[in-house]
Amino acid sequence: MHWYKEGEPDGRFIGNTKKYSIYGCHYNSSIESIHESLAERKPEEFIFAYGPSTGGLMESVGLDILTPGEKISSISVDPNYKLRKIKVTGMSIQDALLRIERINGFHSASHSICFLRATEDALQIDVPDEVQFNRIAQIETERIRSHLLVIQKLAESAGFGVPVNQISMIREKVSRIIGTQCGHRYFFAVNGVGNSGFMIDKLQVKLHEVIVDYRRIYEGLMESKLFLNRLQNNGINKDPESTGPAARGSDIRHDARNELPVLPYGILEFYPITRDEGDAFSRFMIRSDEIFQSFDLIKKIPKFVSNESMEFDLEKSSGTGMARIESPAGDLFYSVEIENGKVVDVGMISPSWRNVLSFRKSMVGNIFTDFHFNWESFGIWISELGVDLS
Repeated sequence: MHWYKEGEPDGRFIGNTKKYSIYGCHYNSSIESIHESLAERKPEEFIFAYGPSTGGLMESVGLDILTPGEKISSISVDPNYKLRKIKVTGMSIQDALLRIERINGFHSASHSICFLRATEDALQIDVPDEVQFNRIAQIETERIRSHLLVIQKLAESAGFGVPVNQISMIREKVSRIIGTQCGHRYFFAVNGVGNSGFMIDKLQVKLHEVIVDYRRIYEGLMESKLFLNRLQNNGINKDPESTGPAARGSDIRHDARNELPVLPYGILEFYPITRDEGDAFSRFMIRSDEIFQSFDLIKKIPKFVSNESMEFDLEKSSGTGMARIESPAGDLFYSVEIENGKVVDVGMISPSWRNVLSFRKSMVGNIFTDFHFNWESFGIWISELGVDLS
């Protein structure tokens, strides 16, 4: 394996698969226990059950909120009301990929590319730079669309109908651009081992209008005292193990693009953007800044990049590989074991499990009206949590 070595626990804890505990660049077969402390219930407190199906939440999730009436003492999250069991073992790599990329359609490019980088690591396939930069273009385009959705949900929580519909419109533009560039709005069936079918020709020109439109909406939101008041000092995150925009909004420079050369971001002179407030406003600002940064990264991609296909004989290939990339929500990790071209074991760690832990900690002391703003600011995807991958 190229990026991960077996060793003692060292560095940042990424999470657990069924077989390993994963750290910054090491893995260990001794599974690290994860302790989720619960507040002791006081006589005047009761548990308010919110969900699993309720207005304001995109996905089915159950929340038990311990409260004396308004202030939140603690909160627990149950993502398993719609637990999906997805079987990929015994399948060919390409057939398994069709299921992997549907775990979370909104982050399909991230899931498919991370799975493929782990597979290519297992099979020791040297992927051409053209394909690598092509994949960066996919992930950064996906990041733009994903961040737009989170910001749209923040505006929706404030009851701001006009910016909600404006952001929805430009998010639709991004989806149509993706569909034009690769044949599917959610990058389905675009990537393969050592290959990418995403055309980046004129991508920069097409996204320019999106960036101009969002900058105008962003400036309008920044002028709204009501919007800023609902975000500032709401859900202050102090979790040192945070990931994604939640980490960078707390001045924690966790970013797989800068930590592991799984994709050649270094050539594009990438640097993580950080802020130090740690609240929902800071997470909103990080996502806005990263929308502009993702567009700048796409502009830097070398002009020679193409989507020319290459053929690989996978039927007799075997090996074990691991990869971690920066999805729009944070650290996304895959481990893959291949025998004679078939997937015999797969492990996945999504950023949403860590974001849920950070969210729970940040809600203590907040009030009910803060909930939706804080929840949306973490960009949590239940589809990545309520899944049993085997």
